[in-house]
Parts: sequence; C-alpha cells; structure tokens
Amino acid sequence: MLVWPGANSEKGLAPGLFAYMLFEMKRSALLFTLFLLVGTFGAGVTMVSAAACVPVGGTINCAAAAVVETFSAPPPRANSILTGVTYGWVEDYSRFYEAPQPGARRVHTSAPGFTYGPVEDRTTDLDGAEWLKVWGNWLPARYYHEVEASAFTGVLVNATPRRPFGWMLREYEVRAEPGAEAVAGAPTLQRYDFVQVYERAMGSDGAIWYDVGENEWVRYHTVALLTVREQPRGLEAHEFWVDVDLTQQVFAAYEGERMVFAGLIASGLPRWATRRGLFRVWRTDLTTPMAGGVVGDDYYYLEEVPHNLFFDGAIALHGAYWHDDFGRPKSHGCVNIAPRAADWLFFWSLGAPGDLRVWVHTSHHSEFVVG
Repeated sequence: MLVWPGANSEKGLAPGLFAYMLFEMKRSALLFTLFLLVGTFGAGVTMVSAAACVPVGGTINCAAAAVVETFSAPPPRANSILTGVTYGWVEDYSRFYEAPQPGARRVHTSAPGFTYGPVEDRTTDLDGAEWLKVWGNWLPARYYHEVEASAFTGVLVNATPRRPFGWMLREYEVRAEPGAEAVAGAPTLQRYDFVQVYERAMGSDGAIWYDVGENEWVRYHTVALLTVREQPRGLEAHEFWVDVDLTQQVFAAYEGERMVFAGLIASGLPRWATRRGLFRVWRTDLTTPMAGGVVGDDYYYLEEVPHNLFFDGAIALHGAYWHDDFGRPKSHGCVNIAPRAADWLFFWSLGAPGDLRVWVHTSHHSEFVVG
C-alpha cells in the first residue's frame, strides 16, 4: 500500500440511523436482564443489574434497581468530517476536464481499478448536463456512482460486560435448540443486530451454537463475538490500546484493563493478510489519500480516507466509506472500520496518555466463555 499525507477536510458523510430493537429475557429466579436499543442516536442497550433485582413473592422485583447503561451507541460528534459529504466511485477510463463545460481541456483519464472519492462541487452547464468535481477536476456526472457508507456505529461499553457479545453477520432464523432446523414463524435476526451470549453448546451437527435469547440459538459462523481480554504483556496499566481479533473480525478499545468501545472490522484478505503482533501508532491523519496495487490487477485509489491510525508501516486502522462488508476480511492489509466507529476511535486515541498500542491476534471459540 502506498500512502500520501493529505490535507484535513471538514467534509463527511451524513450519518445514517443506527436503529434496532432487541428484547431478551432469561428464565431464572435470581437473574433478570432486559435490553432495549432504541432506534435513535445515542440510545443504547440498557442493562438492569441482576444483582440489584430481588425475588418478591415468586416474582422478580427490579423497580428499585439502579439502571446501568452497559452498551450504548456513540452519539454523532459535533463538526464531524463525516457530515454532508457525497462519496462514490469513478468508472474506468473516465475523462476529467479543467472546467465543467463542453470543449474544456482534458486533464487526465482515470485508470481501471477500484477508484473512489468524495464530490467536492457540482454544477450544470449551459446544455443542462451535470458535472461533478472529483479529485480536483471535473467529469460528467454520468461517470460517477454514489455510494452510501455503512450505518454501523459500534457500541460504547460503559460497564464491564458479563458475557460475550457481538453482532450478527447475516440474516438468520434462530433455532429452538443447537443444531435444530428452522421452523416457520421463528424469530429472524438481521445483519448487524447486537446480541449477547447466554449459553454455548455443541449441536447435533457437530458445530458450536450460541444461545442469544430465550432458547434462541445461532450457529457460530453467523455471529462475530468479543470478550473482555487481559492487557498484552509489555503494556503499562494506564496505557490505551486497541484489541484487533482477526478471527472474529472485531476490535475493542481499552483504557488499561477497561473496555470502552467495540465494533466490527474488515482486515486484510489472505493475499494481503494483516500482520499479527503488538504495535505502536506512529502517525495519525484525519484524512489522507491511499493508492496501491497494479493496474489491470488490484489497482486502487481512495481519496480522503478518514480517521487514520498508522501502526505497522503503511498499515492503519481507518474508516472505510466504500463498502459495508464489516465482519470479514476485505482489505489490502489495513484494518477497515465503519466510518462512525472510526470517527469515535480516532478522537478517543488523541486522549491517550502515551502512544496508542495495537494488539493484532487471532482467537479460538473456546475463549468465549459463558459465565
């Protein structure tokens, strides 16, 4: 990957609604947990502490319980560079011009490949044709195709999670027991739905299954999970660090031993696998262009890549507005993060007491222990 420093921009993508609702109740005389994620910015999963709920006359009374917001959606940051920008891709061999009018001098022609960038300006010529300013020059609007960035935001972690949690990776009909077939009318979880794991079992199909509700079982490969991890060796107790799990395709931000944020990633494809190890962030860029690969094979040019934290040479944690495929490898080696989540991570990192550390590793399903 080749990286050039770019000028900071105050442009960005209008945030999409992060909306989902999930009710989960576990049958137990002593444990009662209610989660409600309201479909507005800043609303989140509300946890009622089970320890604060007491049995009264055969029922569970939580009326006096202190409510702890264990998970919540990050609110949109004021003056974010993600506000109001149109992103899109440019067709191969598109011609760029010095001015938005017929007969203007041609400046260059785009190379074939994976080429994206924001719209800097737009206008209509005297013949009524629309022109867009992209990469500093003008091209007819018909050669530019707008894309909508991911609405996934990740979650703020406001209290230590008591069980593994994560997100569904695809639409899935829950099963009544591990390994069972789907039945008509069964609840269906959607991609990016937030879940917590209450039980783990081996199914009749020989695979691992997780109970994410009231006997609502999902197969292991349909969900990306996180669990609270110990600090890697070599870190001081106060250091800020980012945990990157290449197996589950998730990340978590920590302040010492305390997890404070979590989300999905898209790391390097096998051809450009993200390297494992413990790293230091050596450079940060609010925005920068990125380019690399070979024309005719894997060439790419990405303008104004947002919220870059470089930790392994030219490899960075950064926002990715050009796809919504988080939870699986996708990149040329960098760790792609949904724009809103990357926005939060970038500005949180600026408050680190020293260099931000990044721990990149793999995991195994046995690590997701259900208490």
